[in-house]
Order: sequence, then C-alpha cells, then structure tokens
Amino acid sequence: MRFTATGRMLVQPTDDLRRKGRAAARAAARLALDRTARAITSRHAPARVHVAQDELALAVGGWAQCEADPRLRIKARVTLTLGPEDRVRAQDYDDRLRAERLRHDVDRARLAYLREVVFGDPGTARTWWLDRHQGEASRLSWGEFNEKVLPSIGAAGDTQSRAVHIAHVLAEVIEHLDAEPGRQKQFVETTRIVLQQMGWESIVAKLPE
Repeated sequence: MRFTATGRMLVQPTDDLRRKGRAAARAAARLALDRTARAITSRHAPARVHVAQDELALAVGGWAQCEADPRLRIKARVTLTLGPEDRVRAQDYDDRLRAERLRHDVDRARLAYLREVVFGDPGTARTWWLDRHQGEASRLSWGEFNEKVLPSIGAAGDTQSRAVHIAHVLAEVIEHLDAEPGRQKQFVETTRIVLQQMGWESIVAKLPE
C-alpha cells in the first residue's frame, strides 16, 4: 500500500545548487520532500493517513532548512491520499487486525476466569471438570484431574483436596516400591515409627512384619 501525494512546493536552493540548473534543483527538491514524507508515513498505518498528513504539514508547511538535503530550503502544501485498491487493502488489514486483537482479548478473559474463578476454588474446579466430561462418565479420569488440575488450584486447602492430593502422592510411593522391592522393608519400618508417634496403634498392627 502506498500513499499518493499531490500539492505545491516552493524551493530556495543554495547558489551552488542553483548553478547546476533549474531541473537539478527541482529534482533535488522532489527527492528531499519524498525522503521527508516517507520518514513520516512509514510510522503510520494507512488508516492513519490524516495523522501522517498533519505531521507532514508541520514538517514542510513553512520555510525551513531541509534535513534531507542541506542545499535546499523548501515549503510545501501536500495532500496525502490512498488509491481505491489501497483503501480496500487498508480496510481489510484493519478488519483482520481488529479480529486478531479481539481473539487475544477473549483468550485473556478466558484464562483470567479460569485462574481467578475456576482454579480459585476446589469445588468449582471439580464441577468444571465434570462439565468438561459430560457424557464421558465411563472414561472420566480423576487421576488426570489430580495430576493436571489440582496443583493449579490456588485454594486447594480444603479437607477433600488435601486428602486427594495425599492419596495421589501415596499412589506414587507404591509405584516406586513396586519398582524397587528391596526398599519395601525400609519404607514399612519408617511408616511404623511415624504411625506410632501419631498414636495410631490400630493401623500399626496391620503393617506386615
């Protein structure tokens, strides 16, 4: 997409440039104005043509030494426009950009809701998990919930959540003992000491010798 510039420009060349002829001065002035305009328009999306127009007017609206070519002083009144095809492209770009920003806003709102509401309360998290698996009762995996969702719950301090988490940890311990049967006796003896300190003799009696 390109801006089209129309308007009128006045030029005051230095003596050195004037001696090269009027055509050289005009060419140098057009190039200098083009560089000035491009530096401004490159900072703006096509839909902000009016902003680029105002900045260009401030830059060349009065006599000033030309930064792009110190041999010139220029003064111009320029109007920036977009051709019909470029206007269509610009509108399509803005529509796509707006849709993408909306998608990101929706994603941020959804993640914020999960973090602050769903994962902020264990009961709500369990209800959300059940709702996610409607019609899949036979395949419902609370193990997956315990592994992937429960650790993310900010207030997972209720009795049920703690019990579920402890049970999950103990299940992992059993898996390790199955893989290392030589350490079962060590684990049983350690468990016996802990249970005796807790005063749970009835459970101690159930441990294997």
